[in-house]
Amino acid sequence: MSLLWIVDMARPRSEAARAKALGAATDLVLTAGVRGFSVDEVVRRSGVAKTTIYRHFSSGNELMLAALSCTIAPFSTPDTGSLRSDLIEFANETLPMIADPLLRPVMLEILAAAARDDELRELHAAVVREKMTPLRVIYERAQERGEADPALDFDRAFDLIEGPFMARWLMRPDMLQMLDVAALVDRIVVGLAAKTN
Repeated sequence: MSLLWIVDMARPRSEAARAKALGAATDLVLTAGVRGFSVDEVVRRSGVAKTTIYRHFSSGNELMLAALSCTIAPFSTPDTGSLRSDLIEFANETLPMIADPLLRPVMLEILAAAARDDELRELHAAVVREKMTPLRVIYERAQERGEADPALDFDRAFDLIEGPFMARWLMRPDMLQMLDVAALVDRIVVGLAAKTN
């Protein structure tokens, strides 16, 4: 029996154990949150040995970050040919995620913990970057079409686009489901098109 055959046989089992641990970690972080997360509990839920988990993840924080990353779906970049339609489509796609009653408490915990934990700060920054990327493309296309003020840089535009949604997510989450996305986007589009001095 060759060593190569043994290695090939071990790899699928190792990947299966990783996937099992990651699945249990994802369930745990969604139900217990950041503060209730522990490798020991992942071991209990998954049946994967702690030594195996640490072969794949250097720390409990790394495992938790990987689990949190699994809960965040990638954002698409609508291209309808209209700033208004692009923003409505983007908002309608992302609202269910930010309104998710399981995910929202975890994201709030990350937001709070990011002030104290460098790894969680990086995760939070990565989520923001991921959301900014399609919005940047949408906004730059709108500028090229003459739908947005060419003098308004993307950072200020991003604040204008995200601000109303984040205000409701942070302070009035019970109102998220009743949000009139089209009416709100109409106001945002007017602000993006207004010429600055």
